[in-house]
Amino acid sequence: MSKMLYLIRHGKSLHNELFERMGTKAFRIPDVIDSALTLQGHEQSIALGKSWEKKNEVELVLVSPLMRTLETAVNIFGDTQIPIVCQEFLREYPIGEDTCNKRSDTNTLIKKFPTINFSDIHFKTDTLWSEKRESIDGLNERIRKMITYLEKRPEKKIAIVGHSSFLGKFKDNKIGYIENGDKDLKYCYPYEYKMI
Repeated sequence: MSKMLYLIRHGKSLHNELFERMGTKAFRIPDVIDSALTLQGHEQSIALGKSWEKKNEVELVLVSPLMRTLETAVNIFGDTQIPIVCQEFLREYPIGEDTCNKRSDTNTLIKKFPTINFSDIHFKTDTLWSEKRESIDGLNERIRKMITYLEKRPEKKIAIVGHSSFLGKFKDNKIGYIENGDKDLKYCYPYEYKMI
């Protein structure tokens, strides 16, 4: 069964803004643990929610459990009845080393996002993040988990609200590093990807 996926990178968040001044150090400072959206990031995601013509065709939204993606998903889909389900395998690469990719505890997330389904998040605290950088093999394994999960779902039109490196590796088999002159995925843009 083929599926249409809408791959949406979160809106601009604090660590993205700090990167413009500090470079990659901005990803590894205590101030950006589970980095939230900036005002611009909220505006980007709210604008997509208002302007995206195919939004109401979406049958299911999958979202990473990081603050910036959860805020983005609610800003886009909060005015719909489309179920939003949180999945650990959608987290940004790397899990580890970069403090912006360390998630908040689930009690905080459930309280802040009562319309999101967190039932597949099995640990209250972030047991996946560590000081050690995740390997590419770890990322590929998470992408395989996502594909397996998607294959089992009955929905045919699914939005995935995630992150640039994770979605880029899945979509193009490439991670874009701005510091190397690569282009990041656009913020809050629904890239269409047909999964056959």
